Amino acid sequence: MRKALLFGALSLLPLLAITQTGGGNPIVDSILSAKKKAADYFTRGDFAKAQEYSFILLQWAEKGNDPYEEANACTMIAHLLNNANQAVKGIEYTRRAVRLLPRITEPAKQVDLFAKLSKRYLWHYQDTHTQGSLDSSGLFSQLTIAISNQEGFTSLLALAYNNLQGVEWEKGNLDKALAYLDSGKAYLDPAQTADMRVYFFDKADILLEQKKISAARREIDSAIRYALVNGNQALLSETYSLAATIAKEQKDYQSAYEYHKKATTLNDSIQNAEKIRIITELEKKYDQSQNENRIKDLDKKRQLYLLLAIAGLLAATAIAFYLRQQSLKHKKDILETEQRLNRARMNPHFFFNALSAMQKFAVQEKDGQALATNLSRFSKIMRETLESTYKEYVTIEQEFDFLQEYLEVQTMRFPGKFTYALEGDPDLAIDDLLIPSMILQPFVENSIEHGFSGIGYKGVLTIHFGMDKKELTISIVDNGKGIGSEPRETNDHISRASQIIRDRIYLLNIKLKSRAGFRIDNNPGGQGVMVTIHLPILYKNNV
Repeated sequence: MRKALLFGALSLLPLLAITQTGGGNPIVDSILSAKKKAADYFTRGDFAKAQEYSFILLQWAEKGNDPYEEANACTMIAHLLNNANQAVKGIEYTRRAVRLLPRITEPAKQVDLFAKLSKRYLWHYQDTHTQGSLDSSGLFSQLTIAISNQEGFTSLLALAYNNLQGVEWEKGNLDKALAYLDSGKAYLDPAQTADMRVYFFDKADILLEQKKISAARREIDSAIRYALVNGNQALLSETYSLAATIAKEQKDYQSAYEYHKKATTLNDSIQNAEKIRIITELEKKYDQSQNENRIKDLDKKRQLYLLLAIAGLLAATAIAFYLRQQSLKHKKDILETEQRLNRARMNPHFFFNALSAMQKFAVQEKDGQALATNLSRFSKIMRETLESTYKEYVTIEQEFDFLQEYLEVQTMRFPGKFTYALEGDPDLAIDDLLIPSMILQPFVENSIEHGFSGIGYKGVLTIHFGMDKKELTISIVDNGKGIGSEPRETNDHISRASQIIRDRIYLLNIKLKSRAGFRIDNNPGGQGVMVTIHLPILYKNNV
């Protein structure tokens, strides 16, 4: 499906533009000014300037501690990054806007952001085919409709229905998409030529997909009329391109040629205008540089001596820095090698225990199918454990799968001894977020092997993944014996495992310049131990 370039003037100035005023507050005035300029430049098709003022808006919103305007700026930046084919960067700002939602309580502001987020997630799906983004788009669209109907905000219903038709289009439900599109038309303002163009454009697109070519031709003719009235060259070029495709399907090759020619001419015009703007800016910078050189007429000899002294100092600093970096790199290489060896040493310990349990299970149980299932599960764990020796990161989803298999084997070793639960925040992108491989298994093993050893009640182990501010947090909580009066790390196995994790986190912090870490405490909610791990947020596309 073709992404509409404009709907509701980028939704930059929706419900709040008519109610919010500066009132003499310089920060609020700056926010309103930046938002208006971003909208104006976008409408004129100058996306570079629109992006510049979107970042200015974000800075003023952060300075004014205004979560709504900060989230609003993030959706604007995400929109413009999508237009520039930078979907990976765009979704980062979309997710940042989502994290700000709990701080926004006014229904008008909530529904405005829901509508924008629904569009941002749909575009991300269209660029990356990430299923979670399509689901999120549908959810935010439904929330927009629900709150708009409840609060009487009808101005965003057309956008929400338009987005739902996009979701259904991607699912292949063209009839349902057409129904949503027509439902939204009732809320369109005919004076908003950009929105009317989107309606007719999308309808023509769906009808073309359904092979209803004559009907599609009628709708695209209407889209062209509204695009001409609106005057935005980018919108008109996009509309002409679809008109050329429809005319070609009708075998009206003359019209197809004319429409294609118009679209190409407009695209060339847009690109030339951008080139002229860039050249003009470069010329201004060059003239400014020349003037500065004329003004700075200093003693050349003294300046040369000064530069030589600075160069010598910099050279000495660079050499010292280089030697220190080489030393740190050598230390890091040694630690990384030790990490692999340590992880490899940990494997036989687990394999021996698991195989012993398998042997006991085979002798005591007569169920061949159950034995085959557990052998398959064990072989999968063995493969993942061995591969982790050289695999630096895994997704949270892969870690979930590994822990599920590992804990099932452990419940076979200790039948009826404990239960477990794997949890994650609903908005956590488990298929996209990365964590260091095998960083949780030593803590989980410690809870089972030591925390539940010798207790007279059923153990409970809970592993939870979540987000806290700008970090990924993982908690491992058991109701076992607890740390007790003596340090837990007097046990050689526990001490070795903890040291391995400390070394891995140390290397992680060096590589990513992060502040990851972990701590082990008595469970504040009762008996047992709580391990809290905090890691940097790391997506697959950033590695």
